[in-house]
Amino acid sequence: MTPISQSETAQSAPRRATFPRPDARLVLTSMNPRAGARARHETVAAIHEALANRGYNVRTTVDLTELKSLATAGQKAGDLRAVVAIGGDGTASAVRNHVPLEVPLVVVPMGTENLLGRYLRQFPTPAAVCQTIDEGAIVSLDLGRAGEKNFLLMISAGFDAEVIRSLHEGRRGNIRRSAYLWHIMQAMRRYTYPTMRLYLQAGDDRAAPPWHCRWMFGFNLPLYAFSLPIAPDAVPTDGLLDVCTFERGAIWSVGRYLWHVVWRIHLKLPDAAISRTARFRIEPTTEASIAYQLDGDFGGTLPVEVEVLAGQLRLLVPQETARRLGFEVND
Repeated sequence: MTPISQSETAQSAPRRATFPRPDARLVLTSMNPRAGARARHETVAAIHEALANRGYNVRTTVDLTELKSLATAGQKAGDLRAVVAIGGDGTASAVRNHVPLEVPLVVVPMGTENLLGRYLRQFPTPAAVCQTIDEGAIVSLDLGRAGEKNFLLMISAGFDAEVIRSLHEGRRGNIRRSAYLWHIMQAMRRYTYPTMRLYLQAGDDRAAPPWHCRWMFGFNLPLYAFSLPIAPDAVPTDGLLDVCTFERGAIWSVGRYLWHVVWRIHLKLPDAAISRTARFRIEPTTEASIAYQLDGDFGGTLPVEVEVLAGQLRLLVPQETARRLGFEVND
């Protein structure tokens, strides 16, 4: 299969980071209420106390409806500096979906997995969080959207999404990495690898012939569990998603693809392809119920329309992170 490619969006001017208003002193913090480890709750309390000691008006909530109300009011009043999302990637994604896009997010890695927080090099200590709130720069990255939900990192449909669906349906509390093993084994026994049709937006907006696949990934950032380099060249500021597909089904194919991914040679396979696109649609070819996942959480079942909201993911990050992402920082 010959991949359809698009060139990266040309940058007519350097990307510049901005800074919060000095008089914006309200900080909202949120975490997953199902995060059961006592140490996590103690860390959240310590971050709250450290920010309050620095003169910030800190409100902590685990209720996403309350968070949305507080963030909307704070953004309208102009005194909201940032929202701090403490937890895994799913927590960061949920917070982003409940907070106005104009409000910058501070992603603090804690929990089962937080690829984004580690990518942004945000340390989960009160001192590090305070430094970012005090001195951090605001950057605008791309944001993915699938149906009515935003995603920060990636979307996938196929085997791994089925594992996430199974995990989601049986979830009773905080998820440990070991919990995935049982659901992976169940998917290996039961999943039938139904075929999907993928419609990519062509470079000139014409309708392109569909691709057929049994496993699909769309990346805004080059991040996936266990650091698997499925789309290692994904750029969060190019207005595009890197879409990778695998054509074959059966458990031996999953093992074959993963082996090639680990060795970064999967794109040499004749039954794998990658493309960059700003919009696509993915749908089943039969009546099969095919799950998709967003940032490691169950997103729903196909079909779904996916697009990029260019520059709509506003993050408050350490200044060195902003520079590493290609932003000019002039404080």
